[in-house]
Amino acid sequence: MSQKVLDLCRLLPGPLAGRMLADLGFEVVRLLPPAGDLTQALSPQLYNWLATGKQTITLDLKTSDGVGQLKALVAEAAILLEMNRPGVMERLGVGPETLRAINPKLTYVRIASYREAALYEAPGHDLTYLAGGGFIPRFGDGWKYLQIADGAGAYWAVIAALDGLRKGGGFYEVYLSEAAAGLAYPPPIKLDGSIVCYGIYPTREGQLALGLLEPHFWQRFCAAVGREDWKASAFSPAIESNPVYVEIKNLLAERTADEWEALALTHSFPARKVQPYVPPPSTIPWREAH
Repeated sequence: MSQKVLDLCRLLPGPLAGRMLADLGFEVVRLLPPAGDLTQALSPQLYNWLATGKQTITLDLKTSDGVGQLKALVAEAAILLEMNRPGVMERLGVGPETLRAINPKLTYVRIASYREAALYEAPGHDLTYLAGGGFIPRFGDGWKYLQIADGAGAYWAVIAALDGLRKGGGFYEVYLSEAAAGLAYPPPIKLDGSIVCYGIYPTREGQLALGLLEPHFWQRFCAAVGREDWKASAFSPAIESNPVYVEIKNLLAERTADEWEALALTHSFPARKVQPYVPPPSTIPWREAH
C-alpha cells in the first residue's frame, strides 16, 4: 500500500494534519503554490515546525503543467489533503471525482469551513468557527492562546484519512466549524483553580501544579507535608479568606518547585513543576510496543 501523502494545505489545520501523518511514518509531500504560505511570514517558527518531515515542492495548479504534475503524483498517492474553499479544486480540474478516477484507492480529505448550505462557501478562521459554533462561552479566552477549531480539525482530518485507508479510499469533508465539538463537552466543575487541591501555586523558585482531586491523592499530600488537619479541606475555596488556602501557599513558598516535584514522586501524588514552553519534537503521544 502506498504511504505517500500529498499536502496541498496552507496556514494551520491542513499542515498540522500533514505533520501528524509524517510523524506516523507516511511520506508527506507538501505542494505549495508559487506565492507560498502566509504562515512563513507571520510565524516562521510555526511554519518550520509544520514542515518537519515533509518534502516541499512548488506547484502551480493554475497552469496545465501544474495540473499534470498533480495528477501524476496522485496516481501513486494514498492520501490527499486540501483546504481550499469548496469548488476551487473542481474549477481547476483536480476535484475529488477527477483525482479518484485516476486513483480509486485515493483518500481525498478536504478541510472545509461549514456543512450548512447557506455557509458552505463562506470563508472562516478559528475565531469565527468558535463564535458561530457556540464554543466561545465554553472556551472563554482560550482562543487567544490556542487555535482550538483548527487544532481539532487537524486531528479529525487525520482520523478521516486513516478511515479512508481502512476502507480502501474515499472523499471526506472535515468541517472546522464543528471540529471543536468533541472538546466542548460540559465543563467539569472545580477544575479552574477555584479549589485548593487543584491549581497552580508559586513556590520559592518556579510554579507548582497540584492535581489532587481524588481523596487518596489529597490525603497522601497532607500526610507528606505533615498536615493531617487539612484532610477535610480539599474542595475548600482557593481564596484569601480561606485559612487552608493561605497556609498551603505559605508552605509551598518554602521550597522550590523542583523540591516539591521530587516529594510528589516519592509519595505518589500528582504535582509537577510548571515547565517553559518548548515546541514538541513529535505529535505522536504513544510508544508502539512490539
